[in-house]
Amino acid sequence: PTRRHLLPRIDAILARLAAHRAAVDEVFAKKRAGLGATATTTAGEAPLIRYPIGFCSAIRDQVFERLLDDREFHALVGPEVVFKKIFVLLKGRYFQNALQLGNLYVDVANDTVDLAKPKLEWLRIDEVDYENADDWPAVAAVGRRYYEIELYPNFLFPLAFPAAPYFAIRASGRIDFFQAQDLVFLKDLGDGFRRARALLDDPAFLARPLPEPYRALLEKACGGNLHAAFPLEFAPTDAYGLRERVLPEFAALDSQGNAAAATIVQNYLRLIADATRRLARLDLRPDPATLARLRADGAIPPP
Repeated sequence: PTRRHLLPRIDAILARLAAHRAAVDEVFAKKRAGLGATATTTAGEAPLIRYPIGFCSAIRDQVFERLLDDREFHALVGPEVVFKKIFVLLKGRYFQNALQLGNLYVDVANDTVDLAKPKLEWLRIDEVDYENADDWPAVAAVGRRYYEIELYPNFLFPLAFPAAPYFAIRASGRIDFFQAQDLVFLKDLGDGFRRARALLDDPAFLARPLPEPYRALLEKACGGNLHAAFPLEFAPTDAYGLRERVLPEFAALDSQGNAAAATIVQNYLRLIADATRRLARLDLRPDPATLARLRADGAIPPP
């Protein structure tokens, strides 16, 4: 279908993509204009003043949603062509949010790292140097380089582990959850959590405990287990506890029926997204002297 149906119409298809990208740009421009010159940025969120830098996922998602309702676009591509969002590891160095259209790779947010690049890019998928985000170590390796972070096991919030098995410490010293846009979790959910289990058997993963100053910060901020303070239970555990108590609870979703299981998973992912945002907004980081010591020890990235 790609060669026969899409390529002869590629200019018209790209025009629809460009129109929706322009509409998304307009939405964000209005939001930015409404902030005013003195607006501040919430910790953990891309600064709107720098749009489109850092808004790859948001742009891709909004263009995708608009295309779903675009009759002209669907008339151009036809009903049999694969059209979906993809999240891949590009050139072993980048995370990439893009669209798959038949056998085409389409990036509608190509300028979100470098403004000099065109907004749209498309290639045949076999021309793209990518690999699927299929296991945690590969995703973590790209994450360390792409975000310039250090990663540590999340043994403090067990419920989050299947979707967020790592803490990320940024160059600023702030601690966050590290995720892969739910993709690895959803794959694992259908595979008996073999990826999470492999991580718990990985000596390299287990050998890097979270530095004590960060554990203490998290306990102070979240250890009271008040939902108003933080939505996840602070309940330190180990690899055995995760393997034997947490992962089996997710595996048991098979017995719930498709509709009930889907609702549980959706609610879980909303919870993790909320916890991720709220942890970033807590903006937890050690005092300057401790940060300097941790940097000297190579435990966190240089500023």
